[in-house]
Amino acid sequence: MAITKTIEFIKADVYPAFDSSAADTANTKHPTIRVDESVTLDDETDDTLPLVTTTTRVLTKFVSDGGASTNVSSENALVQSIAGAIWS
Repeated sequence: MAITKTIEFIKADVYPAFDSSAADTANTKHPTIRVDESVTLDDETDDTLPLVTTTTRVLTKFVSDGGASTNVSSENALVQSIAGAIWS
């Protein structure tokens, strides 16, 4: 019995900055990205599976205000492109 996990990118939404007058190191100064994905857990020998759920994450420019930039290298290619465009 081997359970497989599959993650499928659904969409990415961009939201404008909350406070354009905030410090450059504040997350509220920059747009955010909301990422929606579908996660499927399956085992072909188990008739109660698959289990499918949708997850949502919000990505900000910085890990925390004044901190390091958020690493998006493991994100979907579209999310990486969006981040590069809106956070450069």
